[in-house]
Amino acid sequence: MFVKNPEYFLTIVKERSISRAADRLYLSQPYLSQYLAKLEANLGVTLLDRSHTPLQLTAAGELFHAYLERQGYLDRQLESDLRALQTQKRQQLRIGVSTWRGSTLLPDILPTFVRQDPDVQVVLHEAPVPQLGDLAASSVTDFCLMHIPSDLTNLSYELVMHERILLISHRDHPLAQGLDSPCSAPLPFGDLRRLEHERIIMLPEDWRLSKLLYNTFSVQSVEPLNILTTTNNTTAINLVAENMGFTFLPESGIHRTPYLDRLSFFTVGTPPLTSPLAVVYKKNSFLSPAARTFMDLIKEYYRQFDRGSALSDS
Repeated sequence: MFVKNPEYFLTIVKERSISRAADRLYLSQPYLSQYLAKLEANLGVTLLDRSHTPLQLTAAGELFHAYLERQGYLDRQLESDLRALQTQKRQQLRIGVSTWRGSTLLPDILPTFVRQDPDVQVVLHEAPVPQLGDLAASSVTDFCLMHIPSDLTNLSYELVMHERILLISHRDHPLAQGLDSPCSAPLPFGDLRRLEHERIIMLPEDWRLSKLLYNTFSVQSVEPLNILTTTNNTTAINLVAENMGFTFLPESGIHRTPYLDRLSFFTVGTPPLTSPLAVVYKKNSFLSPAARTFMDLIKEYYRQFDRGSALSDS
């Protein structure tokens, strides 16, 4: 639908006052009030609750405001894409991913995408997991592949799968010795309290995976006494390959480690512990056809690790 002067309504919402919005727009307050009344009459709904000071959006107002923000983003995206065509620049697809997941996932997906969309320039933003949500929310990336962040105020997501979290040990460790438990068919580990006096290599406490694991420890009354903290999953699994302790990692990235023959893998809990993996992007943002293609490739790739969990949030 065509909305005349959408910036008028957006400014009223931002200022939460018709008079302050009028000052910012260099309009008279009566004119802006008349604009708002006519807009509501044309839509057949009330957009602002005038009984509150400052003004508050109604449910219809929330919906209309989200529409205008999305429309503005689409307009800017269209202008950018048209300029790129005129200057013969390649369209960019900006993807956010953790360093470890990028190194294990992208070699399997990127070659296929490049064959399908050779004119799209992929820009990778590899960053620590806690920073990925901010990259998506600030439109630095078109989307990020990550475990669902706790703060979704400015973000939307599409679930890819519930990814199993595996406990990894060296095959010669006394707690794993004699057990045939490969990554392709991990055995259940059982009582995690057996790990209390073992070295456990963990990501920082405020990272999503560690929060999940510390919650699991609490539920199972486990108090680890020897924690080695790293920000790099590659470091964690390499140390385990040298029999330096245990670690927990998402299942999907493990297959590229060169030390599979040295390691044993175990599921945790009943049912097995999982974490929701998703493509995360800014709320009301535009996802280009190239972004959709890449997201579809991601979902197709992860189906091999889906152990029957639904591809929708339950």
